[in-house]
Amino acid sequence: MIKDVMDIAERYGCNMVYLFGSQADNGRRYLEGGYVVPEPSSDLDLAVAFETPPLDVFKIYGSLYKEFSDIFEPFEVDIVFMHEVDILFKFEIIKGVRIYEKDAIISDEFEEEVIKRAGDLIYKKRIFNKEIMEAVEDGYFEFEYSPNP
Repeated sequence: MIKDVMDIAERYGCNMVYLFGSQADNGRRYLEGGYVVPEPSSDLDLAVAFETPPLDVFKIYGSLYKEFSDIFEPFEVDIVFMHEVDILFKFEIIKGVRIYEKDAIISDEFEEEVIKRAGDLIYKKRIFNKEIMEAVEDGYFEFEYSPNP
């Protein structure tokens, strides 16, 4: 089945394909020929990084959805194109399982850059959140709660 993923990735000009989210380990185990029982309330998340983002995104998404659904038959799949998501989402993706890479060095460099940029952003976000909370505590913001009738 790994070969099937490689064939799909090469045909569609992918640099990397990841499994991520709560079903990533089950997806990897399934690809390796192991027995899995998918969680019915959770789908198998796949992320695809293209060499060049496709022009007809909907057509490519539909084709990839069909082909990956066939490979991961017991799972309900969900596909994310990495060029469409922010850096913190990319960070969550690379914490998953890389199941295809066109070039290991380029893939490793990509992951290093994502980790670096996400780390910078997380630090800035924490400072921002702290400043907001201090402003709320100091009375600079007031919130009024009223339940919906």
